[in-house]
Amino acid sequence: MTPVPAQIAKFRSLINGYKISQIIMSLEELGVFNAMGDGLSDINEIAERTGVSVDRLSPLLNAVVHYELLNKNDDSYTFSDDAVVLNPRHPASQNGYIRFSKDVRDKWVGLRDLVTEEVTGDLGKVTGGDIEETRNFISAMHVNALPQSKYIVENYDFQDHKVLDLGAGSGVFSIAIGNKYKSSTGLLFDLPGVAEITKEYLAKSDLGERFSVVAGDYHKRTPEGQFDDILLFAVAHQETPSDLGSLLSTAKSKLSEGGRLFLTSFFLEEDKTWPTFAALFAVEMIVMHENGSVYTFSEIENALSNAGFSFERVDAIPGPATLYVAS
Repeated sequence: MTPVPAQIAKFRSLINGYKISQIIMSLEELGVFNAMGDGLSDINEIAERTGVSVDRLSPLLNAVVHYELLNKNDDSYTFSDDAVVLNPRHPASQNGYIRFSKDVRDKWVGLRDLVTEEVTGDLGKVTGGDIEETRNFISAMHVNALPQSKYIVENYDFQDHKVLDLGAGSGVFSIAIGNKYKSSTGLLFDLPGVAEITKEYLAKSDLGERFSVVAGDYHKRTPEGQFDDILLFAVAHQETPSDLGSLLSTAKSKLSEGGRLFLTSFFLEEDKTWPTFAALFAVEMIVMHENGSVYTFSEIENALSNAGFSFERVDAIPGPATLYVAS
């Protein structure tokens, strides 16, 4: 048995975990990271920029230094080498994820009511219902998907392929495909409130002549035609088992001969306690989505088989997600 003092230390570390996350969210909301990204490092200059007194700001910055996310030299604070993603100017900046996490944190506070009462999470706010929350959500998902999109285009050939990206979000995967494979074409499909943001991301690329955005609800319809590849990235956990089965069957019917389905999500082992991210994400689905469900590996594989797919499981893709490539 673990000695009681060690048990207490572990418990307190878990229960107090909210404190550092709240500090990071507050610094982001105050514009501290943005000021540092603009080159400010002296705490007096950062305080003047953000309108926060030095006496109030320094304990927050010092706490982040303790976690080795910032460096401190006298009154100067800079991003540590292991936390450059806190810099809003960095290509893999996590500041959008911090803002999204704040939105989610506000929902987690109501977890007891969500569990004990007839109350359900509302994914609608981040899928067009609230424009600021939607932008935060799409920004967070975009940056986190960049390593996965790089893995996809480096390991699979999309030359001369026509791609359908269902639940496209920022379009990060389609954009990566279009940038690397100059003869590829595609449709990016998402809800109307999201599709307007998808168009903004696509407009920043030079793919407008080959890729386009279509607004709609894939529960009701999907674009006409056949496709060489269908992308279902971070979509499965939003669906009930019945809706997931219907979506996979629709995808199967839309694939050309020899076509491929690319599907990612966060999946659980059979006892549903592992991996850590997926176990916590299963609770987040209660918070975020009345129909959300984190499937086990066997459940998603059965769903793919029932829709007529053969598949390969790929664990090497970056991040906590698992990739299935099905045909």
